[in-house]
Amino acid sequence: MKLNFDARFFNFLSEIESFPKTQRKAFKAISWLLRWKIVTIPLFAIECILAAILWRPPIPFIHLIVKSMTGFAGYYIRACYYCTRAKKWSGNIIIDEDVIFENIGEYEFDEFIQIDKRVIIGCESMSIGKGVHIAMGTIIGKGGRVVLKDFSGISYGCILIPCSEKISHRCGPMIPYKEREIVKGCIILEKNSIIFSGSIIFHNMVIGEGAIVSAGMVVSKHVKDWKIAFMDCVKDRKIIAETPNYEQIQSNRRDRK
Repeated sequence: MKLNFDARFFNFLSEIESFPKTQRKAFKAISWLLRWKIVTIPLFAIECILAAILWRPPIPFIHLIVKSMTGFAGYYIRACYYCTRAKKWSGNIIIDEDVIFENIGEYEFDEFIQIDKRVIIGCESMSIGKGVHIAMGTIIGKGGRVVLKDFSGISYGCILIPCSEKISHRCGPMIPYKEREIVKGCIILEKNSIIFSGSIIFHNMVIGEGAIVSAGMVVSKHVKDWKIAFMDCVKDRKIIAETPNYEQIQSNRRDRK
């Protein structure tokens, strides 16, 4: 017996200092209440009933209503909606608005995952580890398999392509599927790796443990553990490690003029 959002989840929220103090106290109180079986057993029964109602909804287009609900009520309803559909659902998972899962029955979700708005996931199978964050606008293409291991992350607007086709005289989206040479692969993000905004990852790529893919990269070869993949145009750019002297900068500009 496990709730979709348990005591550990609300305890985590109570420690986020960006929330107002009164709200953090409320989360702390909820966390305390959820440690008691007298509270969790009736809540678990309610969640089971709600999940059963949402499993085969009698109301047309109910899935569109569920996907567009806002706030914590939306997170909760979506958790009840997806927990019976996913291959594995460990709870404490935030699914934001307008997220699309094309093969939810083949997806495995560990706990403490956050998937932001307008993420589209179309791969054939997927495994998402603990503490993974997928940012808004990410697209994971159809076909193939994607593995996101513990504490890996995908930033805004990234595209993962686990399935593609060989370039030949018969290729393109308007060619009949049977006449195209489709190549399915696997994309793996190892633990603690991160892909920054606008990056594109091709099939059969491995982003090593702790590795970083900088913004705008097109990754067509493996990134080794604890390495940074960055674009050639920024190789020689210096990073200012301390507060710049703006007066000196202005003086240098005047001298150049």
